[in-house]
Amino acid sequence: MAGVDRVREGRPRRGGVEYRAADERRLTDRLPAKPAAVRVYGHDGSCSTLFLDLDSSRGGADAVAREATRLVKWLAECGARVIEDVSPNGGRHIYVPLAQRLDLAAAREIVEALALRFPTIDASPHRSARSGCIRTPGSRHKTGGHQQLVTTLATAVDVLHRRNTPDVVDALRIRLAPQIAAWHAAHTPAPLSPTDPPAVGEPAGGAPRALSAVVTRIAREGIYDATRYGSPSEARAAVMAAAARAGWRLADVVVRLEDGRWPGLAGMYEANRPKADQRRERIAADWRNAQALIARTPRRAGSSYVRRSHTSRLESLAGGLRGAPYGPPADPHLEHQFIRTWTTAVLAYERHRFAPIGTKIRWLLRALAEAGHKSASRYFGFGSRALAVATGSDHSTIAAMLKVLTELGWLDLIQAAHGTAADLYALTIPKDVQAADLRWHSGTIHAKRPAFRELGDIAGLVFEALEHGRARSITALVEAVGCSRSSIAEAVDLLCEHGLVERTTDGLLPHPELLARIAEDLGVTEAIALQLATYARQRRRWRAYLARHDQQAACGISERDMYDSEIDEYWFPPPGDVTWTLAGVLVA
Repeated sequence: MAGVDRVREGRPRRGGVEYRAADERRLTDRLPAKPAAVRVYGHDGSCSTLFLDLDSSRGGADAVAREATRLVKWLAECGARVIEDVSPNGGRHIYVPLAQRLDLAAAREIVEALALRFPTIDASPHRSARSGCIRTPGSRHKTGGHQQLVTTLATAVDVLHRRNTPDVVDALRIRLAPQIAAWHAAHTPAPLSPTDPPAVGEPAGGAPRALSAVVTRIAREGIYDATRYGSPSEARAAVMAAAARAGWRLADVVVRLEDGRWPGLAGMYEANRPKADQRRERIAADWRNAQALIARTPRRAGSSYVRRSHTSRLESLAGGLRGAPYGPPADPHLEHQFIRTWTTAVLAYERHRFAPIGTKIRWLLRALAEAGHKSASRYFGFGSRALAVATGSDHSTIAAMLKVLTELGWLDLIQAAHGTAADLYALTIPKDVQAADLRWHSGTIHAKRPAFRELGDIAGLVFEALEHGRARSITALVEAVGCSRSSIAEAVDLLCEHGLVERTTDGLLPHPELLARIAEDLGVTEAIALQLATYARQRRRWRAYLARHDQQAACGISERDMYDSEIDEYWFPPPGDVTWTLAGVLVA
């Protein structure tokens, strides 16, 4: 019944269960030991089954049972053969297997219409091509027990072997015509005003740039604002036009349609299931139309749906690097030597001195080391929010860890923050650390790369050890990383599931060339953009406060510092750099 042969194992979150892309695994015959859900849509944005989720929170178990009986009877009148199961809490799922797959738009309008007719139906599993998922019969439940079949097993197997034909889908559409019309009426687009920004980004030219969060969501999830785009074809055209304006090539779009990164957009090309060559012709035609559109549509001032550069003025997030506070500029060669010695001491002592604190502080140390090398200085004044972006942490956590590192002697606070300038620190080596006796570490030190925001700190440390050749087996990784064997084994399994690590006869083999692809697949770029936007709003409020109360600090604040759409809204990593990390933005 799954749209693709992948399953997401749930993890507890706020009293419920969350099914994250980072916890996705290959779908096998092994029953997961925790609640698990399958993806509704495939990489092509189409589904092989209609999933009707009757939620017990909408009226209780008795209401769900009554409505399930009515719904099954109603579906049978349309000629549909279904499978039904029940949750331990009284919720029910009704599955309508399809002989011919449906694209996202067609499947969603049927399920949304059914939800209008049967109020206990939750239509959310069918609303997103990327994140829509549902537990199937046999899945464990968060309260204990399993999702139990109501339909007999023999009947369920027969329904799956003799699926519902397109005639059944047509019958559903006919009987749901009033509800489908009502749902579309509720999403009728309003006329755009003359002041509305265009649906595409800035003119092409130079290196490829990022698409906006709005356009990315259409491509990934298939979700668009119906008040802005009147149909899936208009939303599809907006994505193509934005990509063309951002300097992308047609091949950049096609590869994302084919490898599963953009199932939402792929689903918009699956209407009526055209043949592969017809889909390619349609994609090429849309690309030609997009190029023609941007050639005759100048970008409006003040609006940008893509970001010009992944390094543009990011120093404003933190106050920038102020350099050494005393004497003439330091010799870059000597600074690099000191940072290399400092990093070697960190790697040698971190398993023992930082283990009680946790793994996040180890990534902060790596971010400082990488940024130090890139700025050729042991002194930094980046600010807690900029370091939070670089390490995938919260800024309050960063502030606490900087204090701990100062108390332990790994940092020295040179100058306290004032106005828009952050605290100025220097990297230092504790007096009881015999750094001179240590041989410099081998390999390039990396801060946390974006993919490990989702895959986890331990997975990142495991990958680093494999990449630097410090280990090739789980036993060696336990010693190299300094974590429990169970945590290491779980991290290795996770990395293997995502293709970042391969089990070979010579041991575990890392594949760093896949890191950027996995980060995009897990939606990390959107999370980073959201974090940047949040901190940008906080920065504007702080600078507005300074402008009212501290004239000396406010004298250096420009209008662009108060709001810059290029900095505050969009972010994207440089293409093709497998070693790139977010520490690079600290010294950009």
